[in-house]
Amino acid sequence: MTDKDNVVLIETGALNPVHRNHISNMIKTKQYLERVHGFNVIGGYLSPTHDEYVRGKLGEELISGQHRIEICQKAIEEANQQHWLSVDKAECMG
Repeated sequence: MTDKDNVVLIETGALNPVHRNHISNMIKTKQYLERVHGFNVIGGYLSPTHDEYVRGKLGEELISGQHRIEICQKAIEEANQQHWLSVDKAECMG
């Protein structure tokens, strides 16, 4: 049993498209919180925003929510971070 506080990271936004820096920022934040502040990061989520928000922001540059979810999942797998990082579909598909 650990006496460290558990935390979960979440990154929201258009993620249109997600890119390596989104994943890198999550990894660096996890490392910082664990090393400097002693937290136990038990998981992290990329949470793409719903299509209406992205359409208002980017217009024709919109990548569909389903496709952004798939791209996020692929980015996580390519970075080999699926052991702690995943995609939250609730905001995008809800």
